[in-house]
Order: sequence, then structure tokens, then C-alpha cells
Amino acid sequence: MQNPFNVRILRITTFLLFMGRAWEHIYWEGPFRNFFYNPQGFGKVLEWLTDSTLQDIYRDHFYEYLIDNISIGTGVIYALSGVAALFYSPSRRVLKWIICLGVFCLALTFYGFFVDKHYLYGTLLEYSAQFVTPIIFLWYCNGNGSVKALIVSKIAIAITFIYHGLFAIGYYPQPGNFTDMLIIGFGIQEDMAKATLTDIALMDFLFAGVVLIPFNFLYRKEVLSKVLKVIFITLLSYGVFWGFMTSLARIYIHFDSQFIWQSFEGFFHEFLVRLPHGVFPMIILIEFLRKKNA
Repeated sequence: MQNPFNVRILRITTFLLFMGRAWEHIYWEGPFRNFFYNPQGFGKVLEWLTDSTLQDIYRDHFYEYLIDNISIGTGVIYALSGVAALFYSPSRRVLKWIICLGVFCLALTFYGFFVDKHYLYGTLLEYSAQFVTPIIFLWYCNGNGSVKALIVSKIAIAITFIYHGLFAIGYYPQPGNFTDMLIIGFGIQEDMAKATLTDIALMDFLFAGVVLIPFNFLYRKEVLSKVLKVIFITLLSYGVFWGFMTSLARIYIHFDSQFIWQSFEGFFHEFLVRLPHGVFPMIILIEFLRKKNA
């Protein structure tokens, strides 16, 4: 039996995710510039198509306008996909294809970030939860993929937390905003913030490992299963808290009461697109407790 709450929360999350990306692409710009001008990638295709050098293409305003319009057009697709998610039902097949088009645009956007960050695979894989959000929503709405949706949800959020942990621990270049979140949010010194990030990374790795444990194993009456069940619930609760906290921090650390609009216009979409990081642990925890009591 389908959980109506999961459908509602996924519908809202998908809508807000698409709207966040729409705002980013229309008001600011999508990550297409470096992809478009990449001399080792699409830039070669562009030179071949235009019979011009990249230097000449850089100076041609036509291509600047083209990139701007591609970004705006992608943003419009995101906005339409968000509205489609609000009104989607299995009988409205047209809306399904609009949402699927939004998923395709997510793939392009995330690949653009991947190129922009010099092909760091962590940059690509940390978006796993965001990418599967509309897909999981469609599966839940159709009512015939809850088991598959749950498995994919667990894998996606595990991958997301693993790669966030790798950034936090410094395996990949540690983002400055990670440290800023702790310094501004908790008022601690920079050295302590960096040390705390190491502890958080370890928690992320533990969460990623525990979330993949099959539910059936946790429902057994053996002592090991009972211990793992407590650990599972604790770490899932951590995932819910930390997922939403890191999303909200995007607004909090940049908020200025004297420039309220500027604070929201630049960073509110960052909060919206990261909501799946807290939503998926919450859904997995709800499903575990619901099936346990069934």
C-alpha cells in the first residue's frame, strides 16, 4: 500500500527543486559557459561547426546571447516541470513527459557543474539525490514502484552523503562555504571548524553505510539486529537533521537583515535544490517505521 505522505512530500520537493533550478537559470545563469567553450570538449565541435577559432568565438557576441538564451530556456523548462509536478497524476501523461524533460535538463546542468569543476567526479555524484527526486516521485505516483523507489532512494542519498563527506574531509578541495557554515552558524574558530568537518565526514560515511542495510535484517529479533536497528534509526535521524540543516545554512550564512532581498535572490534557490538531502532520509525512516509496525 502506498504512503500518501511520501507522495505529497515528494511532490512538493520536486516542485521546489525545479523552481530553484528555474530561478538559478533564468535570474542568474546555468553552468553552460565553460562546457560550451571547453577547448578539450565541445569547443572543438564548435570550432569545426563554425570554421572559426575559439578566440574568435569568444569575441562574437552572438554566442554570448546564445548561451544566455540556452540558460533562460532551460530555466523555463524547469519552471514548467515544477508546475507539472504539482498537478501530475498517472492519467495526465503529458505532464509526465514535461517532468522527464526536466530530468534531462537536470542531467545537462549537473554535467555543466562537472565540467566547471574540472571533471571532479565528486562534483557530479554529489547531485545523485537531486537527480533522482523527480524519478522517485513519478514511481511513487504510479503506485507500482515503491520497492524499487526505496532502493534507489537509499543508494542515491548514500552516494550524496559519501561525496559530501569526501569534500568535508578534504579528499576533494574543501569548499569554503563548508567552513563558513560552522563558523557563522555555531560561532566556532576556523581550526575547530575544520576539525569538526572531519567528524561530520565520518558521520556521513557511517550514515551512507547504515542506510543501505535491508529492512528485513533489522526486523529480526537477534541481538545484533536490535543493535543495528538503534544505530539505523539514530543515523537516519542524523541524516534528516543534517540534510535540512545544510540546506537552510545556504540562506543563514549569507543573510543580511539590511539587504533581505539580496540575501534571498542569491541564495534561496540553493536552499530549495538541497531539500532532497533531508527529505530522502526522512522518507526512508518513515518507510522503515511504517513497515515495522505493519
